[in-house]
Amino acid sequence: MSSSGSKQRVSKGAMKDAPDKAIQRLERGVTASLDELEQLRAEVARMNAQGQALEGLLKGVTLGEGGPREMIDKLHILQEENLDLRRRLEEGRAGVDRLLARVKFLEEQS
Repeated sequence: MSSSGSKQRVSKGAMKDAPDKAIQRLERGVTASLDELEQLRAEVARMNAQGQALEGLLKGVTLGEGGPREMIDKLHILQEENLDLRRRLEEGRAGVDRLLARVKFLEEQS
């Protein structure tokens, strides 16, 4: 009987510390996700600027001011960067989904 009593004390003590530790882990996770989101937003802004530059290059080519080879090279670079950005956005979304699942779990435990 005393062994089950000590188990209860350990469980209560562990349960008391668990929410604090969970909140700390959650705060670290949310902070990391927000940092990554900010980086992704900066990359999106950079990609938008590059898209505008490509539009300018395209206008230049249609007006005879730029070479088609230069435009094709830039297009390939932008396509590769776009694929990388899409991959990173999906990873960011997955991270946010995991954090939301943790928050829901913690709310259910409260």
